[in-house]
Amino acid sequence: MSTIKLRDVHKHYGQVKAVRGISFECADREILAILGPSGAGKTSTLKMIAGLEPITRGEIFDNGNLINFLPPEKRNAAMVFESYALYPHFTVYENIAFPLRSKSAQLNREAIDTRVQEIAEMLQIKPLLDRRPAELSGGQKQRVSLGRALAKRAEVLLMDEPLSHLDAKLRHHMRRELKKYQRSLDTTIIYVTHDYLEALALAHKIVILNMGVIHQIGTPGEVYNHPADTFVASLIGQPRINLIPCRIQNGSAGELTCVSKDGSFHVPCPLAAAQLPPDLREVLVGIRPQYLRISPDPDDQGMAGEIYVSEYRGTDSIVEVKVGEHVLKSLTMEHDYRIAQAVRIQASKTDIMLFDTDTGKNLSGHMNHNSQVER
Repeated sequence: MSTIKLRDVHKHYGQVKAVRGISFECADREILAILGPSGAGKTSTLKMIAGLEPITRGEIFDNGNLINFLPPEKRNAAMVFESYALYPHFTVYENIAFPLRSKSAQLNREAIDTRVQEIAEMLQIKPLLDRRPAELSGGQKQRVSLGRALAKRAEVLLMDEPLSHLDAKLRHHMRRELKKYQRSLDTTIIYVTHDYLEALALAHKIVILNMGVIHQIGTPGEVYNHPADTFVASLIGQPRINLIPCRIQNGSAGELTCVSKDGSFHVPCPLAAAQLPPDLREVLVGIRPQYLRISPDPDDQGMAGEIYVSEYRGTDSIVEVKVGEHVLKSLTMEHDYRIAQAVRIQASKTDIMLFDTDTGKNLSGHMNHNSQVER
């Protein structure tokens, strides 16, 4: 059982501040995903937890014990690297078995073989056990690296983009297997990824990192439905959220309306005047593509637009609609729209988010108490 806690952790490489004062906690037997783009500080954070990189400032605790100066071999953690880090002169079998042959593992040959065969079966690499890394594809090497870490059965599993080199079908299979493994062995997992789908599918909790700063911490549902700011809203979801610069105006019957500069885009304001900061008038309106509805009926309510382009994807279509000077994306089950076809589009008030134009902060989301936004 293991709980990992970071408190005001910094990591500097000379003048480069890779990690800037982050704090979060991964509870015992939890899968925590660290999500962010390249250069966000994800791998540096993972290496500090593993003891592979010294901390510039701050504290890391394991079950309440400070581990800042504990060497990697003294930490009960196993790490899966994106770059495989396999022993080239060992077979696949020997690579997976290597951590099991240490004195601390205290396993006999039969127990080691059983563990290796179980891992190889799960990762679908049993036919590869007699091969060496040079004879493997990138995806096969990734699975062997993952197998070596899983074999150790450490209390904490640290994973750096472990599925990045696998094809889509195998990634889906491995996500399911990882969740099954985590439940069966009650392992704590900290999982670094740039793929928001992996984070949503695997994690109990997600830390969203950019430029060494945490933008939000929350459950998959919280970070998707109530993003802390425009960075989080744009990072999670495909197609990306529509963001339209608007001005809040007084509408009919005392309601507020959000209207674009050219007047072509207009939606009801999801907040009352009393819920908005004083004197706030300029906002970014956010609408996820699946909530933007298209109708070919010219008599329907909503805004007038025309089809800009349509991308058929089999089960659905991404349809771009030109409304005045704005091009908005809609995710729809309809497939028969034509370029330049006149349509009407609309969104419900409950599906509209407001963001501060200057800070990007979500003005309409209900932030949970674990979320933190740093600027």
